[in-house]
Amino acid sequence: MTPSYHRPASVDEALRLKVELGPAAVFLAGGTEVNNRSSTRPEALIDIAGLGLDKVQLLPEGLRIGAGVTFQQLVDHADVPWYLKAAALQMANRNIRNRATVGGHLGVNRSCADLIPVLLAAEAKVTLADREVALEDFLVSESGLILSVHVPVTERGFGLANMTRTSADISIVAVAVSLALDGECVRRPVLAVGGVAAHVVRLHGVEQALDGRPLPARDVLESLVAQAVCPIDDHRGTAAYKRQLVSVLAGRALADAVRRLTIG
Repeated sequence: MTPSYHRPASVDEALRLKVELGPAAVFLAGGTEVNNRSSTRPEALIDIAGLGLDKVQLLPEGLRIGAGVTFQQLVDHADVPWYLKAAALQMANRNIRNRATVGGHLGVNRSCADLIPVLLAAEAKVTLADREVALEDFLVSESGLILSVHVPVTERGFGLANMTRTSADISIVAVAVSLALDGECVRRPVLAVGGVAAHVVRLHGVEQALDGRPLPARDVLESLVAQAVCPIDDHRGTAAYKRQLVSVLAGRALADAVRRLTIG
């Protein structure tokens, strides 16, 4: 069945259409996720590409990224920090990055999402049509029309690591870390991983174990991470493989974040 197509002129109209058309209607931006669905085809498409949500704004309190901003816009924009650019470049290939949007990426909320780990590490917030919520809360229970993502100003160090099957694929596992340093001690670390749970998650237990202490030896760190995740067997790899992979990548990302802060 061919879905009906609707192009609202405002956010209010988009929300009204969603209520009228019901749960079988989906918001359409870049279309990479909607067109990738192998089942449960939508009955109606609400095209939000004309709502002016495609802007990146550098504000005193941080970076505001419109939901319609594409991954390639993040890569090309001068005000986007390196860690967001690097995470955006992990997304498949340029053809996909030219279409895939930040809002669509968050809305689909895939386990193996490439951008969500670094947004979690940056302690980003999501602005919906009627409220603003922490990204971590959005991933667990929120839904609605995403208008923008806010990434606060920070002087924390960041580290990223991921593994893909091919250079044109999304990640099997993606890791992003942010932290501060107090001498040799790690302070307030955030460790976010994708590909090992139903959605991207923070490893709060590992964060607590690292906070206020020097970064432990690599084998100790890898053991902490391996015990904190419960991946599943699927077409991207076995649970054992993904557990080993995420522990190694987390160690690399943490060491990279410390290195970047140390060398300034």
